[in-house]
Amino acid sequence: MKIAIKADNPLEAVALSSGLIPSGAILPVLSMGVSSILITAMRLNVFDHLHNAPMKIAALATATNCDVFGMEVLLEGLYGFGFVERNENGYRLTKDSARYLTESGDKVRRDFVYFFLRDVSRNLEQLEHKIRTGEQSNFHFSPPSSDCWSNYLKFLEGNGQRLAPKIAKWAKFNQEPQTLLDVAGGPAQYSIAFCQKYPNLKASIIELPETVKYGTTVVEKVGLSDRIRYITGNLLEPDWGTNYDVILLFNILHNLTTEQCEFAVQQAFQSLRSGGTLLIEEPFHPGNQGKLSAFGSFISLVYFAMSGTRTWPKPVLKEWVSKAGFTKVRTSKWQLILFMSAEKP
Repeated sequence: MKIAIKADNPLEAVALSSGLIPSGAILPVLSMGVSSILITAMRLNVFDHLHNAPMKIAALATATNCDVFGMEVLLEGLYGFGFVERNENGYRLTKDSARYLTESGDKVRRDFVYFFLRDVSRNLEQLEHKIRTGEQSNFHFSPPSSDCWSNYLKFLEGNGQRLAPKIAKWAKFNQEPQTLLDVAGGPAQYSIAFCQKYPNLKASIIELPETVKYGTTVVEKVGLSDRIRYITGNLLEPDWGTNYDVILLFNILHNLTTEQCEFAVQQAFQSLRSGGTLLIEEPFHPGNQGKLSAFGSFISLVYFAMSGTRTWPKPVLKEWVSKAGFTKVRTSKWQLILFMSAEKP
């Protein structure tokens, strides 16, 4: 997937193809505009107000407690970028905006957009400084605000709901698992999926205190409090317990440094029983020999800005797993996600 400028009419198409419109210069400017407009509109609840019916500028300004002139300019911006339509009845949402940018639409993707535009963007403002200095800070251990952490957990919960059933189906075991350790398991979506598939399975989740509070309520809602428990702690501490059938390292390695990743993989090896399975889920990165997508490269920058780390290439992950002593490494790619399975001999 690559970001590109698309012509709206034949004249613009000719200008683009001939080089009269400098797409390489305009693209970053328009991208900045899209982000700024969406952040503002979401904070003002513009999309939710427009969800039920078209609204005139003045009515929307009143509903959002905004200046009429400012709202007019904002709506024109949203219209120009294709997020709303307009006619004699006022402005209304496009189908995509209604689906992805409203509370009653696709909640998973809305939480994704909201977290990135509201919270990730603040960290990206420090990208130049971090690249110049190499300074690292991990927001997991020092989140900038409680709102940021809450938004992050909502994003993780929605993302887990989407991916957990797929990897639970993909994973293969030499015998039905009885014990599972979910390392930094967030709002428990993966533990829930595996417990729902395997009725005799009991799961433990190592997590930080604030996440434990959030995740405990999630587990209670699905009626699995007797089979899923939280262990309040830091995954970088050595005592994970022993003799687990399955250990999950899902969406955590990209938030850790090289040394921390190797520690986590080695600790997983020590904590599994013989014949136990390590499962890894990470954003897909092909390494130096593969083609990197625009989204893949952007996500790696996000992890650098948020945690001082990066998306780890598939060959690097396989090297860590093999170095720790795992065998029978199996991988699969689903969309932009890498699934990896390995066994302790």
